[in-house]
Amino acid sequence: MTTPEQSRQQERALERGELYQDAEGRQTTDPGAGAANADSEADRNAEHLRRGEVGPGVPEE
Repeated sequence: MTTPEQSRQQERALERGELYQDAEGRQTTDPGAGAANADSEADRNAEHLRRGEVGPGVPEE
């Protein structure tokens, strides 16, 4: 479990650009891995839109 102090440290690292976090909560200190995670997430989102999904896995009727 994360302590309040650890949460504050993570938040400060995110603000300073020392830690990268995507929408799914994956964190990394490597900017390249952070960019790869973002690209992967964008590809998944684009695929969902191509299938007509507009919400969390719910196809549009």
